[in-house]
Amino acid sequence: MHPCKVGSAWKIQASAKLNLYLEILGPRADGFHALETLMVPVQLYDQLFYWPDNRLPLSLQVRDLRPGRRQLDQLGCDKENLVVRAARLLADSAGIAPFGRFDLVKRIPVRAGMGGGSSDAAAALQLANVAWGLGYTRQQLQPLAAELGSDVPFFLESTAAICRGRGEQVQPVVGLPRLHFVIATPPEGLSTAEVFGEARKFDYSESMVSDSQTKIAKLVAALQCGAIAEAASGMTNRLEDAATRLAPWLTQIRAIFRRAGCIAQFLTGSGSAYVGLARSAIHARQTAGKLRNLQTERGLGHVLATSSW
Repeated sequence: MHPCKVGSAWKIQASAKLNLYLEILGPRADGFHALETLMVPVQLYDQLFYWPDNRLPLSLQVRDLRPGRRQLDQLGCDKENLVVRAARLLADSAGIAPFGRFDLVKRIPVRAGMGGGSSDAAAALQLANVAWGLGYTRQQLQPLAAELGSDVPFFLESTAAICRGRGEQVQPVVGLPRLHFVIATPPEGLSTAEVFGEARKFDYSESMVSDSQTKIAKLVAALQCGAIAEAASGMTNRLEDAATRLAPWLTQIRAIFRRAGCIAQFLTGSGSAYVGLARSAIHARQTAGKLRNLQTERGLGHVLATSSW
């Protein structure tokens, strides 16, 4: 995820992510949950453009190209939008007035656990940093990213990473193979707050931290040596049971993926996107094609094939 110049504008790709492993280690005093997760960026992305015209007050347009939607919304400077919030936060940090126009092309599903909003925020930080000539290093952007959201620091790295704390502690991981996925994004999204609220019913133990460290280390080692079948057995998400209690149809999707020959099946983030690890890129595309025929009948929503970077 690197900014590049296009005429008088700047642009950047904002990748989605998948959680190959996610463990919840218990509630924190600040209201968040401590977690440990292995995330990978995938080749599904939003695009963010920026025109650095200092005669223009900060504004944002969104073109929604998600499946089934073809709309253009003029959102102005809605303080709740993460792109706008990121630009304003960076401007405040640098002691300047924000300006210029952002155009966001949305392709990543929302409320799916794929990090679309967080990725857009990280993209906005990087675009504005370059376009405004601020020269912030990635390390200087990290605290701003963490203030915007738990997943935002991950997207500044543009690589697979183990994330800890509430997600803001990012440890890049190298040497992972390219993985191929089938993803179903059901029409009904899940609220992150509701899923984590449901997860509060889980009993936490002191040994979970060391157990999780062992599990994630084994998963990374298996992936790095190409032992995909072994790695697949370690791809788990502690939030899946909580999400399934809120959305029982996830059980049906898991069974469909298993019958389709996926090596592993798991929820990403807090959902509702559900992921199947395919044997190859061809297998992913073929499986996605077959499952699209079940979209309406089985409630799979949108089905797509993609790969990790």
